[in-house]
Amino acid sequence: MNGDRDSSLGDWDTLVDRGRGSGPPSHTMTDPDPLGPPILTLLATAWGDLVGILAVCTGALIAILALGERPALAAFGWAAALGVVWWAFAAAVLVVVRQATPGMLLAGVSFADPVQPRRVGWVLAAALVGVVTIGLSGVIGGRGGALRLAAASAVVNGPA
Repeated sequence: MNGDRDSSLGDWDTLVDRGRGSGPPSHTMTDPDPLGPPILTLLATAWGDLVGILAVCTGALIAILALGERPALAAFGWAAALGVVWWAFAAAVLVVVRQATPGMLLAGVSFADPVQPRRVGWVLAAALVGVVTIGLSGVIGGRGGALRLAAASAVVNGPA
């Protein structure tokens, strides 16, 4: 009895009996929702992109303040342009590598299929229109409207 107790204490962190069943797993993956992600999630993709742009813009203004300068009106335009340029670069890389813009990744959605390189610019333009309209362009034209059309790929929940 004592030997059995010692052996159970020695392998307390392993699951000995798990994974030995020959039947199908108790949970199975279901097909993705044919309707796509909810509307609120599509709005969140634009909001996530807007947060990324505003974060870079704010960081640029803080850098100006840290240098001891007062931000003038021209600095705000410069910081906003820097935020958009940074977002466009980051989004282009992420669309190619992860099939999603930064806002889409924050919202937990992505494109179902890889985006063709010639369509990346259209995807960035559609996402930027979503930022400007605070996500309303994603609502128009069905679920994923502008992004779906720009990428020629459905918008699905989770990573591709």
